[in-house]
Amino acid sequence: MGGQRPIEVRPGLVLEPMHPDLAAEYFAVVDRNLARLARWEPWATAPQTVSSVRVYLAWQAQACTSGTALPFVIRLDGALVGSCTARIDGVDGNAEIGYWIDADAEGAGVAAESIGTLVAHVLAGGDIGRIQARTAVDNTRSRALLERLGFEFEGVQRSAQRFADRRVDMAVYARIAAG
Repeated sequence: MGGQRPIEVRPGLVLEPMHPDLAAEYFAVVDRNLARLARWEPWATAPQTVSSVRVYLAWQAQACTSGTALPFVIRLDGALVGSCTARIDGVDGNAEIGYWIDADAEGAGVAAESIGTLVAHVLAGGDIGRIQARTAVDNTRSRALLERLGFEFEGVQRSAQRFADRRVDMAVYARIAAG
């Protein structure tokens, strides 16, 4: 699955493979959303820099090359507005998705269309039989999004996500490939 090309979700909405050259742009969007993201993502509670983002993007690009991830930034009318990634476990034939979206892009279907396209792309390869997503139990927007995309609620992992000052229960969702 390595060596991805951009995927057009619809005109003006594109999934672009992550690469280190996006570091400054990616950092700017993350930095603008950091307080909001820190509620749901432990990584957002740590200091972010262009350099640390470049390292992260290089790591994701390498994971793509090795076939263990499909990492994309989400572009809306050319602007970077978020990311969506599938981590691939080729041995078990499973994947796990993660995503975030810029506050200014929320509520316009950008996340649903992008993640739906990523899921379809992962399942189209035929090697993945199960896609999982985990989200904080009280992240109602994310849970509703997963349910709209055909993910089924499987249960709660108690205290499964560690933040610096607390542990959070995580809702587990899965979508099983047809056939």
